[in-house]
Amino acid sequence: MEEQAMAKGRKNGCPVNIKNWLIYILDVATNEFVRIFGLNSLTRSTDSETEDGSADTETWSEPYVTKRSGSLTLEGKEVVVESTGDNDPGQELLNSYAEAAGCDADATLKVVDPYGHAWVGDYIVTGKETSSDDSGTTLSWDLEQVGEVEVLPYVQVTDVTLKDDSTDVTTLALTEGGTPKIITVAFAPEGASNKRFKVTNNKRSVVSVSNITEDGFTITPMAVGTATIAVTTANGGKRATLAVTVSAKNGG
Repeated sequence: MEEQAMAKGRKNGCPVNIKNWLIYILDVATNEFVRIFGLNSLTRSTDSETEDGSADTETWSEPYVTKRSGSLTLEGKEVVVESTGDNDPGQELLNSYAEAAGCDADATLKVVDPYGHAWVGDYIVTGKETSSDDSGTTLSWDLEQVGEVEVLPYVQVTDVTLKDDSTDVTTLALTEGGTPKIITVAFAPEGASNKRFKVTNNKRSVVSVSNITEDGFTITPMAVGTATIAVTTANGGKRATLAVTVSAKNGG
């Protein structure tokens, strides 16, 4: 019987929350999006301005929208690398826009929901708040949308493969008690919208699967034997398997 490395046996999938959202901010110096880590709350709001199109003699008004406006509120814990004192690069970029003015204050954000639906929009940071208590430092940012956001096309997953470094692998040979191996999960096309996946392991006594990230996981050899690791994509149910053989130390 296949043992699951992640609990994914629910018929309707697992609940999602802010941890499954991906929020990025554009670094204009490199023209690359940088993920904002540490967030635990996102609120998106849409408002409108209306005018009454009815005649003065009519009892009921006939409102129509003249303007739309949007806003975001982000909140999370301050993320600092203790060994260096460096703040999370995404949070730092957002903080810099909280102090900018004029057209230079327009920050470009990319927001991706847990299912891969994404939009890109320009925002100004109208407010920032910092508070501290015994649970750490909490940061919050208020952002106003500039113009209309661009909803990105949804790109379906067509295939998934597993890689050891840059090489596609379907088999893997390890030694009992040896060095763990990092496996990368590669999607096709590369720009697929939903890159969520689940990992299963049919022999936890032989190998362990840990450190499951957005783009891979770590396999650690535990005992002599064979195991099959399977990756299944959330979008399209594409599947890749890895047959792992663990040999005894020194050929014993």
